[in-house]
Amino acid sequence: MNVLMLRHNLHQMILELADEVYAVLDDSAGCRALSQETLDRFAGVYRVSSYDSLEDLSAVVADLTARGVRIDKVVSLAEFTQYAAGYTAHLLGLDHYSPEIALATRDKRMTKTRAVEAGLDVARWISVPLDPRDRDAAVIERAVGFPLVLKPASGWGTISTVKVDDRAGLDRVLADFSVEAGVGSPYLIAEEFIDGEEFHIDAVWRAGTPWFFHVSRYVKPRLTAWLDNTYDGSVLLEEEDHADLYARLRTLSTQLNKTIGLTRGATHVEVFRERGTDRLVVSDVASRMGGAHVGDVIEARCGVHEGRIVLHELLGGERDDLPWAAPAFRYLAGISIKASVSGTIAGLPERDALLAHPQVVSVAIYGSVGDTVRVSHPSAWCVLAVVGADTEEELLAVNEELTRTHRVEVV
Repeated sequence: MNVLMLRHNLHQMILELADEVYAVLDDSAGCRALSQETLDRFAGVYRVSSYDSLEDLSAVVADLTARGVRIDKVVSLAEFTQYAAGYTAHLLGLDHYSPEIALATRDKRMTKTRAVEAGLDVARWISVPLDPRDRDAAVIERAVGFPLVLKPASGWGTISTVKVDDRAGLDRVLADFSVEAGVGSPYLIAEEFIDGEEFHIDAVWRAGTPWFFHVSRYVKPRLTAWLDNTYDGSVLLEEEDHADLYARLRTLSTQLNKTIGLTRGATHVEVFRERGTDRLVVSDVASRMGGAHVGDVIEARCGVHEGRIVLHELLGGERDDLPWAAPAFRYLAGISIKASVSGTIAGLPERDALLAHPQVVSVAIYGSVGDTVRVSHPSAWCVLAVVGADTEEELLAVNEELTRTHRVEVV
Protein backbone atom coordinates (compact mmCIF):
# COMPACT_ATOMS: atom_id res chain seq x y z
CA MET A 1 0.00 0.00 0.00
CA ASN A 2 1.05 3.58 -0.65
CA VAL A 3 0.66 6.01 2.24
CA LEU A 4 0.81 9.74 2.77
CA MET A 5 2.59 10.28 6.11
CA LEU A 6 1.94 13.47 8.05
CA ARG A 7 4.90 14.36 10.25
CA HIS A 8 7.58 11.91 11.39
CA ASN A 9 6.05 9.91 14.26
CA LEU A 10 7.13 6.24 14.04
CA HIS A 11 8.38 6.83 10.49
CA GLN A 12 10.70 3.81 10.68
CA MET A 13 7.70 1.54 11.29
CA ILE A 14 5.76 3.20 8.47
CA LEU A 15 8.66 2.77 6.03
CA GLU A 16 8.92 -0.87 7.03
CA LEU A 17 5.23 -1.70 6.63
CA ALA A 18 4.12 0.33 3.58
CA ASP A 19 5.11 -0.13 -0.07
CA GLU A 20 5.71 3.55 -0.79
CA VAL A 21 5.66 6.41 1.71
CA TYR A 22 5.19 10.05 0.73
CA ALA A 23 6.16 12.31 3.64
CA VAL A 24 4.55 15.66 4.42
CA LEU A 25 6.87 17.52 6.80
CA ASP A 26 6.64 20.88 8.51
CA ASP A 27 9.41 22.97 10.07
CA SER A 28 9.25 21.39 13.52
CA ALA A 29 12.42 20.19 15.22
CA GLY A 30 11.54 16.52 14.74
CA CYS A 31 10.99 16.93 11.01
CA ARG A 32 14.18 18.97 10.61
CA ALA A 33 16.13 16.27 12.45
CA LEU A 34 15.36 13.54 9.90
CA SER A 35 18.63 12.49 8.28
CA GLN A 36 19.22 12.63 4.54
CA GLU A 37 19.51 8.84 4.63
CA THR A 38 15.98 8.63 6.03
CA LEU A 39 14.62 11.23 3.61
CA ASP A 40 16.04 9.23 0.71
CA ARG A 41 13.93 6.23 1.75
CA PHE A 42 10.68 8.10 1.10
CA ALA A 43 9.12 7.89 -2.35
CA GLY A 44 8.61 11.65 -2.10
CA VAL A 45 9.00 14.46 0.44
CA TYR A 46 6.73 17.51 0.64
CA ARG A 47 7.38 20.53 2.85
CA VAL A 48 4.50 22.56 4.24
CA SER A 49 4.52 25.80 6.23
CA SER A 50 1.95 24.34 8.61
CA TYR A 51 -0.32 21.31 8.89
CA ASP A 52 -3.12 23.84 9.25
CA SER A 53 -2.45 25.41 5.84
CA LEU A 54 -5.24 24.26 3.52
CA GLU A 55 -3.40 25.75 0.56
CA ASP A 56 -0.18 23.84 1.26
CA LEU A 57 -2.03 20.57 1.86
CA SER A 58 -4.15 21.06 -1.25
CA ALA A 59 -0.99 21.63 -3.28
CA VAL A 60 0.41 18.30 -2.04
CA VAL A 61 -2.73 16.43 -3.12
CA ALA A 62 -2.76 18.27 -6.47
CA ASP A 63 0.85 17.32 -7.16
CA LEU A 64 0.29 13.65 -6.29
CA THR A 65 -2.83 13.56 -8.47
CA ALA A 66 -1.12 15.28 -11.41
CA ARG A 67 1.72 12.78 -11.23
CA GLY A 68 -0.68 9.83 -11.17
CA VAL A 69 0.40 8.69 -7.70
CA ARG A 70 -2.19 6.51 -5.96
CA ILE A 71 -2.45 7.03 -2.21
CA ASP A 72 -4.25 4.25 -0.34
CA LYS A 73 -4.04 5.57 3.23
CA VAL A 74 -3.19 8.69 5.17
CA VAL A 75 -1.08 8.14 8.30
CA SER A 76 -1.50 10.62 11.15
CA LEU A 77 -0.33 9.64 14.63
CA ALA A 78 -0.04 13.08 16.26
CA GLU A 79 -2.73 15.21 17.87
CA PHE A 80 -2.02 18.28 15.77
CA THR A 81 -2.12 16.54 12.38
CA GLN A 82 -5.69 15.24 12.74
CA TYR A 83 -7.31 18.07 10.81
CA ALA A 84 -4.69 17.71 8.08
CA ALA A 85 -5.39 13.98 7.92
CA GLY A 86 -9.13 14.51 7.61
CA TYR A 87 -8.72 17.15 4.93
CA THR A 88 -6.17 15.31 2.79
CA ALA A 89 -8.05 12.00 3.07
CA HIS A 90 -11.23 13.80 1.93
CA LEU A 91 -9.46 15.31 -1.09
CA LEU A 92 -7.98 11.91 -1.95
CA GLY A 93 -11.40 10.24 -1.80
CA LEU A 94 -10.48 7.98 1.14
CA ASP A 95 -12.89 6.85 3.84
CA HIS A 96 -10.42 7.35 6.70
CA TYR A 97 -9.69 9.85 8.18
CA SER A 98 -12.53 12.40 7.90
CA PRO A 99 -12.93 16.13 8.63
CA GLU A 100 -16.01 15.36 10.75
CA ILE A 101 -14.13 12.96 13.03
CA ALA A 102 -11.21 15.39 13.29
CA LEU A 103 -13.56 18.14 14.44
CA ALA A 104 -15.35 15.91 16.95
CA THR A 105 -12.10 14.70 18.49
CA ARG A 106 -10.01 17.89 18.33
CA ASP A 107 -12.44 20.55 19.54
CA LYS A 108 -13.68 19.85 23.05
CA ARG A 109 -16.88 21.79 22.40
CA MET A 110 -17.79 19.31 19.68
CA THR A 111 -16.60 16.36 21.79
CA LYS A 112 -18.93 17.34 24.62
CA THR A 113 -21.80 17.98 22.24
CA ARG A 114 -21.39 14.54 20.65
CA ALA A 115 -21.00 12.88 24.07
CA VAL A 116 -24.32 14.34 25.24
CA GLU A 117 -25.93 13.14 22.00
CA ALA A 118 -24.62 9.67 22.88
CA GLY A 119 -26.37 9.86 26.27
CA LEU A 120 -23.12 10.28 28.22
CA ASP A 121 -22.27 12.62 31.09
CA VAL A 122 -19.99 15.64 30.63
CA ALA A 123 -18.94 18.39 33.01
CA ARG A 124 -20.91 21.62 32.95
CA TRP A 125 -19.18 23.87 30.44
CA ILE A 126 -19.37 27.06 28.43
CA SER A 127 -17.50 28.38 25.40
CA VAL A 128 -15.41 31.44 26.27
CA PRO A 129 -15.33 34.30 23.70
CA LEU A 130 -12.09 34.71 21.78
CA ASP A 131 -11.89 38.46 22.37
CA PRO A 132 -10.92 39.22 26.02
CA ARG A 133 -13.22 42.25 25.92
CA ASP A 134 -16.20 39.92 25.45
CA ARG A 135 -15.38 37.58 28.32
CA ASP A 136 -17.89 37.92 31.14
CA ALA A 137 -16.85 36.28 34.41
CA ALA A 138 -20.40 36.46 35.77
CA VAL A 139 -21.76 34.48 32.80
CA ILE A 140 -19.06 31.84 33.22
CA GLU A 141 -19.69 31.57 36.96
CA ARG A 142 -23.44 31.08 36.47
CA ALA A 143 -22.92 28.42 33.78
CA VAL A 144 -20.15 26.42 35.44
CA GLY A 145 -19.67 27.39 39.08
CA PHE A 146 -16.47 26.99 41.13
CA PRO A 147 -14.01 25.42 41.11
CA LEU A 148 -13.67 25.43 37.33
CA VAL A 149 -11.04 24.71 34.71
CA LEU A 150 -10.15 27.11 31.90
CA LYS A 151 -8.40 25.55 28.90
CA PRO A 152 -7.98 25.65 25.12
CA ALA A 153 -10.89 24.18 23.20
CA SER A 154 -8.49 22.17 21.03
CA GLY A 155 -5.66 21.63 23.49
CA TRP A 156 -3.86 18.48 24.59
CA GLY A 157 -1.67 17.25 27.44
CA THR A 158 -3.08 19.71 30.03
CA ILE A 159 -1.16 22.52 28.29
CA SER A 160 -2.43 26.06 29.04
CA THR A 161 -4.91 24.58 31.52
CA VAL A 162 -5.73 26.50 34.70
CA LYS A 163 -7.83 25.65 37.74
CA VAL A 164 -9.79 28.60 39.14
CA ASP A 165 -11.30 28.45 42.64
CA ASP A 166 -13.28 31.69 42.97
CA ARG A 167 -14.54 34.81 41.20
CA ALA A 168 -11.50 36.91 42.05
CA GLY A 169 -9.22 34.27 40.57
CA LEU A 170 -11.38 34.06 37.44
CA ASP A 171 -11.20 37.81 36.94
CA ARG A 172 -7.40 37.68 37.17
CA VAL A 173 -7.05 34.74 34.79
CA LEU A 174 -9.43 36.12 32.18
CA ALA A 175 -7.57 39.42 32.08
CA ASP A 176 -4.39 37.97 30.56
CA PHE A 177 -5.07 34.33 29.66
CA SER A 178 -3.28 33.18 26.51
CA VAL A 179 -2.83 29.83 24.78
CA GLU A 180 0.69 28.44 24.53
CA ALA A 181 2.17 28.35 21.02
CA GLY A 182 1.62 25.10 19.14
CA VAL A 183 -1.52 24.06 20.99
CA GLY A 184 -3.97 24.89 18.24
CA SER A 185 -6.77 27.38 17.91
CA PRO A 186 -7.00 30.11 20.58
CA TYR A 187 -10.65 29.37 21.47
CA LEU A 188 -11.29 28.52 25.12
CA ILE A 189 -13.78 26.67 27.25
CA ALA A 190 -14.52 26.83 30.94
CA GLU A 191 -15.75 23.63 32.54
CA GLU A 192 -16.71 22.28 35.92
CA PHE A 193 -13.79 20.82 37.89
CA ILE A 194 -14.56 17.14 38.50
CA ASP A 195 -13.26 15.78 41.79
CA GLY A 196 -12.42 12.09 41.46
CA GLU A 197 -10.28 9.58 39.63
CA GLU A 198 -9.08 10.16 36.07
CA PHE A 199 -8.68 7.34 33.54
CA HIS A 200 -7.40 7.06 30.00
CA ILE A 201 -8.76 4.38 27.69
CA ASP A 202 -6.58 3.20 24.83
CA ALA A 203 -7.89 1.02 22.02
CA VAL A 204 -7.60 0.20 18.34
CA TRP A 205 -10.84 -0.54 16.50
CA ARG A 206 -12.05 -2.22 13.35
CA ALA A 207 -15.70 -2.27 12.28
CA GLY A 208 -16.65 -0.87 15.68
CA THR A 209 -14.95 -3.66 17.66
CA PRO A 210 -11.71 -3.15 19.60
CA TRP A 211 -8.61 -5.22 18.80
CA PHE A 212 -7.48 -4.39 22.33
CA PHE A 213 -9.03 -2.26 25.05
CA HIS A 214 -6.97 -1.08 28.03
CA VAL A 215 -7.97 1.16 30.92
CA SER A 216 -5.33 3.08 32.85
CA ARG A 217 -5.84 5.18 35.96
CA TYR A 218 -3.66 8.22 36.53
CA VAL A 219 -1.87 8.03 39.86
CA LYS A 220 -3.39 11.47 40.39
CA PRO A 221 -5.52 13.37 37.88
CA ARG A 222 -3.05 15.14 35.59
CA LEU A 223 -4.03 18.67 36.54
CA THR A 224 -4.02 17.82 40.25
CA ALA A 225 -0.59 16.18 39.98
CA TRP A 226 0.71 19.27 38.18
CA LEU A 227 -0.67 21.66 40.79
CA ASP A 228 0.63 19.49 43.65
CA ASN A 229 4.04 19.07 41.95
CA THR A 230 3.85 15.28 42.27
CA TYR A 231 4.97 12.80 39.66
CA ASP A 232 2.97 12.21 36.51
CA GLY A 233 2.07 8.61 35.74
CA SER A 234 -0.70 6.09 35.15
CA VAL A 235 -1.30 2.43 35.99
CA LEU A 236 -2.70 0.03 33.38
CA LEU A 237 -5.43 -1.78 35.27
CA GLU A 238 -5.89 -5.54 35.11
CA GLU A 239 -9.38 -6.23 33.73
CA GLU A 240 -9.90 -9.24 35.98
CA ASP A 241 -9.58 -6.95 39.02
CA HIS A 242 -11.70 -4.14 37.56
CA ALA A 243 -14.31 -6.01 35.51
CA ASP A 244 -17.22 -3.65 36.23
CA LEU A 245 -15.19 -0.54 35.37
CA TYR A 246 -13.98 -2.13 32.13
CA ALA A 247 -17.53 -3.08 31.15
CA ARG A 248 -18.85 0.42 31.79
CA LEU A 249 -16.00 2.11 29.91
CA ARG A 250 -16.26 -0.31 26.98
CA THR A 251 -19.95 0.57 26.64
CA LEU A 252 -19.17 4.29 27.00
CA SER A 253 -16.46 4.15 24.32
CA THR A 254 -18.64 2.21 21.91
CA GLN A 255 -21.52 4.69 22.32
CA LEU A 256 -19.20 7.67 21.84
CA ASN A 257 -17.52 6.18 18.77
CA LYS A 258 -20.88 5.43 17.18
CA THR A 259 -22.08 9.00 17.65
CA ILE A 260 -18.83 10.46 16.33
CA GLY A 261 -18.85 8.06 13.38
CA LEU A 262 -15.54 6.44 14.28
CA THR A 263 -15.41 2.73 13.40
CA ARG A 264 -11.68 2.05 13.00
CA GLY A 265 -8.27 3.20 14.12
CA ALA A 266 -6.91 4.32 17.46
CA THR A 267 -8.74 6.14 20.23
CA HIS A 268 -7.42 7.74 23.40
CA VAL A 269 -10.27 8.73 25.72
CA GLU A 270 -10.05 10.61 29.03
CA VAL A 271 -12.80 9.96 31.59
CA PHE A 272 -13.34 10.97 35.21
CA ARG A 273 -15.12 8.88 37.84
CA GLU A 274 -16.68 11.47 40.12
CA ARG A 275 -16.13 11.09 43.82
CA GLY A 276 -19.35 10.51 45.73
CA THR A 277 -21.57 9.83 42.69
CA ASP A 278 -19.58 7.18 40.78
CA ARG A 279 -20.75 8.74 37.50
CA LEU A 280 -18.37 8.50 34.53
CA VAL A 281 -17.77 11.93 33.00
CA VAL A 282 -16.33 12.18 29.48
CA SER A 283 -13.50 14.70 29.37
CA ASP A 284 -11.72 14.25 26.06
CA VAL A 285 -11.36 11.89 23.10
CA ALA A 286 -8.62 11.70 20.48
CA SER A 287 -8.65 9.76 17.20
CA ARG A 288 -5.01 8.77 17.58
CA MET A 289 -2.87 6.65 19.86
CA GLY A 290 -1.87 7.95 23.28
CA GLY A 291 1.23 10.07 23.57
CA ALA A 292 4.27 9.88 25.82
CA HIS A 293 4.86 6.29 27.01
CA VAL A 294 1.40 4.87 26.20
CA GLY A 295 2.61 2.94 23.13
CA ASP A 296 5.44 1.41 25.16
CA VAL A 297 3.10 0.41 28.00
CA ILE A 298 0.80 -1.29 25.48
CA GLU A 299 3.79 -3.16 24.08
CA ALA A 300 4.78 -4.33 27.57
CA ARG A 301 1.19 -5.48 28.14
CA CYS A 302 0.47 -7.36 24.90
CA GLY A 303 3.79 -7.79 23.10
CA VAL A 304 3.20 -5.32 20.24
CA HIS A 305 3.83 -1.58 20.26
CA GLU A 306 0.61 0.35 19.86
CA GLY A 307 1.99 2.21 16.85
CA ARG A 308 2.55 -1.07 15.04
CA ILE A 309 -1.00 -2.18 15.87
CA VAL A 310 -2.41 1.11 14.56
CA LEU A 311 -0.45 0.85 11.30
CA HIS A 312 -1.22 -2.85 10.85
CA GLU A 313 -4.95 -2.15 11.16
CA LEU A 314 -4.79 0.91 8.93
CA LEU A 315 -3.00 -1.00 6.17
CA GLY A 316 -5.60 -3.77 6.13
CA GLY A 317 -3.87 -6.41 8.26
CA GLU A 318 -5.74 -8.90 10.42
CA ARG A 319 -5.60 -8.94 14.20
CA ASP A 320 -4.47 -12.55 14.44
CA ASP A 321 -1.42 -11.84 12.27
CA LEU A 322 0.19 -9.75 15.02
CA PRO A 323 2.66 -11.42 17.44
CA TRP A 324 0.65 -10.91 20.63
CA ALA A 325 2.43 -12.07 23.79
CA ALA A 326 1.72 -12.36 27.51
CA PRO A 327 3.18 -9.65 29.79
CA ALA A 328 6.03 -10.25 32.21
CA PHE A 329 4.11 -8.36 34.92
CA ARG A 330 0.43 -8.35 35.83
CA TYR A 331 0.35 -4.58 36.37
CA LEU A 332 2.20 -1.97 34.34
CA ALA A 333 2.69 1.78 34.63
CA GLY A 334 4.11 4.62 32.63
CA ILE A 335 5.83 7.32 34.69
CA SER A 336 7.43 10.66 33.89
CA ILE A 337 10.58 11.77 35.70
CA LYS A 338 10.57 15.47 35.02
CA ALA A 339 12.35 18.67 35.92
CA SER A 340 10.70 20.56 38.76
CA VAL A 341 11.60 24.00 37.37
CA SER A 342 12.63 25.53 34.07
CA GLY A 343 16.31 25.98 33.34
CA THR A 344 19.36 24.24 31.96
CA ILE A 345 19.62 20.47 32.45
CA ALA A 346 22.65 19.75 34.64
CA GLY A 347 22.02 16.05 35.18
CA LEU A 348 19.76 13.28 33.92
CA PRO A 349 19.05 9.79 35.24
CA GLU A 350 21.20 7.24 33.40
CA ARG A 351 19.27 4.89 31.17
CA ASP A 352 21.36 1.86 32.17
CA ALA A 353 20.90 2.64 35.86
CA LEU A 354 17.13 2.73 35.46
CA LEU A 355 17.07 -0.44 33.38
CA ALA A 356 19.17 -2.19 36.04
CA HIS A 357 16.11 -2.06 38.31
CA PRO A 358 14.38 -5.46 37.95
CA GLN A 359 10.94 -3.87 37.52
CA VAL A 360 11.83 -1.27 34.89
CA VAL A 361 10.76 -2.53 31.46
CA SER A 362 11.85 0.31 29.18
CA VAL A 363 13.22 3.86 29.32
CA ALA A 364 13.14 6.81 26.92
CA ILE A 365 15.26 9.90 27.59
CA TYR A 366 14.53 13.21 25.91
CA GLY A 367 17.22 15.85 25.73
CA SER A 368 20.75 16.01 27.09
CA VAL A 369 22.79 17.79 29.72
CA GLY A 370 23.08 21.42 28.65
CA ASP A 371 19.67 21.55 27.00
CA THR A 372 17.12 24.11 28.11
CA VAL A 373 13.92 22.70 29.57
CA ARG A 374 10.81 24.83 29.93
CA VAL A 375 8.46 23.49 32.56
CA SER A 376 5.20 25.27 31.77
CA HIS A 377 2.93 22.21 31.60
CA PRO A 378 2.89 18.51 32.65
CA SER A 379 3.96 17.23 29.22
CA ALA A 380 7.48 18.70 29.28
CA TRP A 381 9.03 15.24 28.98
CA CYS A 382 12.58 14.48 30.17
CA VAL A 383 12.54 10.79 31.16
CA LEU A 384 9.72 8.32 30.52
CA ALA A 385 9.84 4.82 31.99
CA VAL A 386 7.62 1.74 31.88
CA VAL A 387 7.47 -0.15 35.18
CA GLY A 388 5.95 -3.52 36.09
CA ALA A 389 4.78 -5.35 39.22
CA ASP A 390 2.45 -8.16 40.21
CA THR A 391 0.11 -5.98 42.27
CA GLU A 392 -1.13 -2.43 42.04
CA GLU A 393 0.19 -1.61 45.49
CA GLU A 394 3.67 -2.89 44.69
CA LEU A 395 3.71 -0.96 41.44
CA LEU A 396 2.85 2.32 43.14
CA ALA A 397 5.62 1.75 45.67
CA VAL A 398 8.17 1.15 42.89
CA ASN A 399 6.98 4.29 41.10
CA GLU A 400 7.54 6.34 44.25
CA GLU A 401 11.00 4.84 44.70
CA LEU A 402 12.08 5.55 41.13
CA THR A 403 10.83 9.14 41.04
CA ARG A 404 12.45 9.81 44.40
CA THR A 405 15.89 8.33 43.64
CA HIS A 406 16.29 9.31 39.96
CA ARG A 407 16.13 13.06 39.43
CA VAL A 408 16.44 15.59 36.63
CA GLU A 409 18.81 18.29 37.86
CA VAL A 410 18.30 21.83 36.58
CA VAL A 411 20.30 25.00 37.13
